[in-house]
Amino acid sequence: ANSDGKVDLGDLVFLINYLYKGGPPPVPLASGDANCDDVVNLGDLVYLINYLYKSGPPPQCLKE
Repeated sequence: ANSDGKVDLGDLVFLINYLYKGGPPPVPLASGDANCDDVVNLGDLVYLINYLYKSGPPPQCLKE
């Protein structure tokens, strides 16, 4: 989501800032869609948390 080419805590922070603090959107917006539902929302944050900290599946839909 933060365009650095890695899926990490920085992506969570970026999406939180976008969704709840009025920060800039991911470019392209689809790069923030971690759960493949065509919407960037809380579900993407939960998906990334599960991936990073709970051994969940990796994001398959993220587009660069």
